[in-house]
Amino acid sequence: MLRNNVTADSASKLYTLLSNLSTPRFAHHRLDLPCIAFPVTEVKRSEARDQQSYEIKADGLHDLLIKTREKLIPFSPARSIQKKVFLVRPWNHLLLDDMQSVKDGLVPQSASQNEKGPVDVDSYSRDLRLIVRLGQQFSAFLLMQQRGGGYKRIASDQDIIAQVKDMTSIHNTMDVRSLEIL
Repeated sequence: MLRNNVTADSASKLYTLLSNLSTPRFAHHRLDLPCIAFPVTEVKRSEARDQQSYEIKADGLHDLLIKTREKLIPFSPARSIQKKVFLVRPWNHLLLDDMQSVKDGLVPQSASQNEKGPVDVDSYSRDLRLIVRLGQQFSAFLLMQQRGGGYKRIASDQDIIAQVKDMTSIHNTMDVRSLEIL
């Protein structure tokens, strides 16, 4: 299914974009975090009464429920706030490691060519495996923009486990960037 919905060119562009990301680094008491950012579109107080629980909706991800001791300001597309809020997947270069062998003949004829001519089947398979890895569950950080443009991590009581909604469109919804964490 993935091979029929993701062109070799778009898969290759995503692989190249991610392989060129830098490693995280500290400077001037701030963390420069390369990541894949998913804009939060809605924060809603949950019905759970034991703690401060929030339902979180983010572009491209399944909806989440998080518990935190911090008070979040509920917002939605109809009632927005000034600060940007992201769920982010911190970048890990290990996702690029190619640990699976390539099997010949798995690329359909339509996917084995692009506007520039034939595609390297091994590279295309490697790029698709990256997309499959990106579609798996991951530990996310909830970040809220602060005055001055940096971001603060909102601590949750448990790991925030997120997952992409549609793996076949992951290459179109990726917002690859570096965020400054205060």
